[in-house]
Amino acid sequence: MTPAIAASIEDHRAIEAALDRLASAVASGHLDSEAFRNSRDLLTRHYERESGFLAALAERDPALAAKLSAQHDEALEIAAQIEASLAAGQPADALYLARRLLAIAQHNIIEEERDVFPLFAKG
Repeated sequence: MTPAIAASIEDHRAIEAALDRLASAVASGHLDSEAFRNSRDLLTRHYERESGFLAALAERDPALAAKLSAQHDEALEIAAQIEASLAAGQPADALYLARRLLAIAQHNIIEEERDVFPLFAKG
């Protein structure tokens, strides 16, 4: 396992813990803004750190790298929309968007660990 992949997996565990807290709040029907912002901040930092990995992956498989990058962009766009909904006093919209954020962020982690990291590690 490369150091970049090991670091991403370590990030993923912290993100998953934060997403679990966010999911618990969402399941109860409200958006915990602190849990949301913690998840957003972890995702933002992680996606920035993973940009080098995606650049290396793009040399081997440009389509796959573009797909993962698009997932990252979508998660960050949804997070921005959640923040805007909270600022506008639209908790129902924020809650709906939080469900979408959870889905894309969790999907991205699963896809990277199950499909992408093993492929990249093979060389």
